Amino acid sequence: MKEKSILHVPLLSPGWKKVAYLFFPLPVVLVIGMALTQMDISPDESSQVIYGCWAIGFGLLNLSREKEEDEMIKSFRLQAFQTGSYWLIWGLGALMLINYLRFDRITSEIFTAYLVLFLLNAYVYAAFQYQKYMATKD
Repeated sequence: MKEKSILHVPLLSPGWKKVAYLFFPLPVVLVIGMALTQMDISPDESSQVIYGCWAIGFGLLNLSREKEEDEMIKSFRLQAFQTGSYWLIWGLGALMLINYLRFDRITSEIFTAYLVLFLLNAYVYAAFQYQKYMATKD
């Protein structure tokens, strides 16, 4: 595959991990700030702010290079994205089932792109970290 291909995603430098970690407390500060300034924000909107920031944080972590980026790490990264997609499907199915049992309908206000991106990136990050842990454990 050509390096200039649209399918080639360049990884960010490891320094971006520090920026990614800022996105985890940021939405809490934003939501508290919006509540203190008495902005007319609903709980659904505040949860979307949180999901969106956390999705960005996990996305940056997933796209940041490791200090030693070898073929094993590249394989782990690919497997993590596959595993994350797999668990996203099951996680969304479980949320739909819970929503149906609770409210007698499958759709809900919580099913947004922010939630899906947050779940996907969180699952990918967890799968990648687990694979690295298992590799160092052996």
